[in-house]
Amino acid sequence: MLPDPVPLRTAFLVLGMHRSGTSALAGVLGRMGCELPQNLMPATEANARGYFESSEVFRLNDTLLASAGSSWDDWRAFDAEWYLSPQFEDHRARALEVLAGEFPGSGPIVLKDPRICRLLPFWKRVLADAGFRPLFVCIHRPPGEVGASLAHRNGWPEARGRLLWLRHVLDAEAGTRGDARVFVSYDGLLADWRRATGHIFGGLDVAPPRGLEEAAPEIEDFLSADLRRFRSGAGQGAEPASRPRLPDWLDRPLEILDRWTASGERAEDRDALDRIGAELAAATPMLETLATPLAELGGRLARETAALAEAETRRLQEARQLGDLAAELQLQVHHKSRHIQELERHASQLEAHLEELRQQVHHRTLHEAELERHAGNLSAQIAELRQQVHHKGLHVLELEAHAGRLESRIADLETERAALLDSASWKVTHPLRSMSLALRRPKSE
Repeated sequence: MLPDPVPLRTAFLVLGMHRSGTSALAGVLGRMGCELPQNLMPATEANARGYFESSEVFRLNDTLLASAGSSWDDWRAFDAEWYLSPQFEDHRARALEVLAGEFPGSGPIVLKDPRICRLLPFWKRVLADAGFRPLFVCIHRPPGEVGASLAHRNGWPEARGRLLWLRHVLDAEAGTRGDARVFVSYDGLLADWRRATGHIFGGLDVAPPRGLEEAAPEIEDFLSADLRRFRSGAGQGAEPASRPRLPDWLDRPLEILDRWTASGERAEDRDALDRIGAELAAATPMLETLATPLAELGGRLARETAALAEAETRRLQEARQLGDLAAELQLQVHHKSRHIQELERHASQLEAHLEELRQQVHHRTLHEAELERHAGNLSAQIAELRQQVHHKGLHVLELEAHAGRLESRIADLETERAALLDSASWKVTHPLRSMSLALRRPKSE
């Protein structure tokens, strides 16, 4: 039994001309839960909210175009012979590496670079080889607004920007026929992003990775009217009458794209776009002759713009590095401050303990003084007792001497008594003493 096939990973490809809202749409899809590239192109003054496209993909596409003798601002058709050259395989291998590095996750991704409009055969092959199922979201903006925006940013004639718009629109539409795709307008995205995203996910029959209400606060904060600086003078599709116009090549595609956004595709519209593409191809030699001086000027402007963009990128990177360094230093200061506070608390505790020890020493000093006073009193008492003992000793000696004299006297008396009792007179007078004693006794009744 064969194993179940590995499900393809979804890739939302945002297709549209430069300055047509591709960054805004990619930013919204990112906030809806789709994976954005790891190495995002830094924001610039021309796109302060960010491009939401891969720097690696951008560089790869620029290199690819240059290898085919083209560039991002080339309004001519891409040379189909390039796909048969060795350059194709080299760039395909590099593109597979870029995709693997930029989108390491497993969920749906957002791949966006206006250059892809002109390189769809290449990227469709690469995505298929990498295991992705591409879903195409084509966004458009009135060519007059695009031309004005590019004229402001690059200093070009507005007609050149409109011609580039036409090339991107025609190539994106032709390159995705028969594929899963939806069309949205920049106007519609800014006016009602909920409806636009519902149209995208519903039209492609996929569920958004993130809930609408969960993502809503971030999307509403991200989208604002100041994203759009250049508007057409008379509505969505009209061009001011004072500006030069190419025949039906601009108004007709814009009308078709607006209709497809509102009500879906029609076969006759695709035929009309094919006719315009054929007319543009037939007129290319004449337009090249007319555009050569402008192309040279545009090349110089493009190089200068690229140099400025590179300088701006370096400045932003340096600013980011300085910001990171400042954040790190601030974190270190914060840690040092906390350490200082901890040391101050510890010092306060030590001071309190020192004060307690001082009090204990003071009390002990007082106690020692009291003991010394008591010891002095005891010493005085001892001295007095010693004096008394001395006097008592002398008195005892006197008493002992007196006792000795008394004992000596008693001994003498005892000797005398013994002598007396042994004397003849004592014995002769015995009857007389007995009679005298009897006479002194009281008479009984």
